[in-house]
Amino acid sequence: MSDLHRKIGVSRWNGEDFTLDQDHVAVEALVIIRINGDAIANLLATPSDLQDLAIGHCIAEAKTGPISIESFTTSLDETGTHFVDIITSEKIEPLLPDERIITSSCGACDRDGVDALMSNVPLVSSSQISFSAAAINTAFEEMKKLQIGFSVTGGVHAAGLIDSEGNLVAIREDIGRHNAVDKLFGFAQRNEINLNQHGLLLSGRCGWDIVAKSARMDCPLIASIGASSTLAIEAARQSNITLFSFVRNDKGVVIGPSSRLN
Repeated sequence: MSDLHRKIGVSRWNGEDFTLDQDHVAVEALVIIRINGDAIANLLATPSDLQDLAIGHCIAEAKTGPISIESFTTSLDETGTHFVDIITSEKIEPLLPDERIITSSCGACDRDGVDALMSNVPLVSSSQISFSAAAINTAFEEMKKLQIGFSVTGGVHAAGLIDSEGNLVAIREDIGRHNAVDKLFGFAQRNEINLNQHGLLLSGRCGWDIVAKSARMDCPLIASIGASSTLAIEAARQSNITLFSFVRNDKGVVIGPSSRLN
């Protein structure tokens, strides 16, 4: 059984009647991240690339800072809950304020007020790096071919990482957009990749939560197939991030510093 998808029995409608069949659906499971035994997050996520997910969520969302990992283990209990345990010699305070589960659609729904949201978005470092708009589109085409979970289920999102030459460095998939990004940022930390010299690709839309994560990780560019929300735009402008939305072969919408694109 794949971590990304599972086959189930279904009834199909062909326009006239129903027939029994099987279909692949995206896996969504409870994932509990613990550091030195303390719960950091309860996520509803696709249980693949769990080390990248745990590291990325801790540094990009829970804001623990880089973590020096002494040991990493995963386990699965009889209820289907995945436990991710990180042991580190660093002192990290438990950051889970309650038992709220972060779902695959979570953004900023538990925060009141735009000012509170914006206060949590740092400024991205300026650099001379720029990206080719044409190369970004080519990277999206390559990423689409590698989205195995989506090609089988149609139900997972993807995030990709490109370098300044437009090369696709890595992709990660998850039923949640923000989880896919966390997995990618976790991969970047494990491989000591300087995110200020790279861009983020999104297979769907861009919301505030993705911009906030990218700002915390000092990532200067977010390119997306879909639209950017009003809060994403406001956060990007405040944090010095360039948004490149509705990316197609011959078009796109740029918000923020356009000098990062050529």
